[in-house]
Amino acid sequence: MFKIHPFAAFRPIAAKSAEISCEPGMRLTLKDAAQKVEAFPNSWLQVIRADVREKLNLPHAGISLFERMKSAKWICQDTQPHMYAYRHARAGKKTVSLIAAMEMSPSIFSTLLRFQKSDEEAVRQTWLRDEALTAHAEIPVLAFHPNEELSDLIQSVTNERPLTHFVGKDGATHTVWTCKETARLTELIGELKSLVILSGDEMFARATHAGNSASVLRAVAFTAIERVSIRASRILVSGGDADLLEKHLSEFQDSNVCDSPENVGDPPAGFFDTYMAGTESTQAGGAVATGSWKRRRLPSIKAGNSVAANWPRTRFECAVITPWIGACDSSEKIKIHSMNSVISLAQLTKFVDSGEAQAAFVFAIPSMDDLLEIAQSNETIPHHAITFSPVIPSGLFIQSIV
Repeated sequence: MFKIHPFAAFRPIAAKSAEISCEPGMRLTLKDAAQKVEAFPNSWLQVIRADVREKLNLPHAGISLFERMKSAKWICQDTQPHMYAYRHARAGKKTVSLIAAMEMSPSIFSTLLRFQKSDEEAVRQTWLRDEALTAHAEIPVLAFHPNEELSDLIQSVTNERPLTHFVGKDGATHTVWTCKETARLTELIGELKSLVILSGDEMFARATHAGNSASVLRAVAFTAIERVSIRASRILVSGGDADLLEKHLSEFQDSNVCDSPENVGDPPAGFFDTYMAGTESTQAGGAVATGSWKRRRLPSIKAGNSVAANWPRTRFECAVITPWIGACDSSEKIKIHSMNSVISLAQLTKFVDSGEAQAAFVFAIPSMDDLLEIAQSNETIPHHAITFSPVIPSGLFIQSIV
């Protein structure tokens, strides 16, 4: 069903891999991403983040960087097509993925399981960026259901001498190998009945905007679903009437809730944690508004609703966020930001205490079984509502568009 091929990737030379590769896509806030680009001017972030280029007033920085990297031989294209094994190791946990080019056609998209809705504007921006680069700048990640032989074969590649081995700016160790057993890998991938999309709005860019029904090759990563870690869902809310928001929240407050619970930020199933600004306190340097974390019970599951509609974060948004926005003055600018879990709790509180955000919300980590049930029912949850590990560093594999 799924046909894969070797491809000749553009890759940073070993000495420059850590300097160029970066966190994928939207894993950083705009502020943090812009600061990283200024601190690390060769970071691939300025290629993949249009909002960073706009903030820094460098609209063509991505193209200029890619061309400069190629001219300086910091990024080189492999002379022969390969399939690659990529290993991400951090805090004692290692995950190995297969990188290969997969034939993409309209029929393929109907067989892929999706957890989250696409961000249509992100897809459009991806198409425009990749068209200007004449290359795919990021690698989508797909997960396969338990397949021992496939997992073992991918893992066995890591016994060979690597092409690249480096410690990234994210503190993780990244290693790349070329695969030799490409025929068997192709056969095993072809026998798979379904794949699950962990990340990959960029997969849909060509299908959506090229207007071409023919099959094209797209480099993607394959990883075993049992090795995938799910990260907690988090929301930042900015703007709007804080008192009105608190009123809506109080309707779902548990009678046993207490301020600043010891396990804040890791709510159990059926609960969510909230941080809102409190009264101003005087510290060195002036008055500072500090808030507190509270744990509240989620709205009840409604009989007859679909699995996706009863998903915890969706229940919360329907019961709290939607009516709150509807009751606020229409002139108020309200923004809802889905935050990746790499944004620490301390950073979330700083957003609120500084006045950049009205409130922060943290939800329990969902189970893979629940997410698969949603996907298998042809439903999706909000974009960026969940994130996964592993991820492929942006700029480590770049596929030429021919």
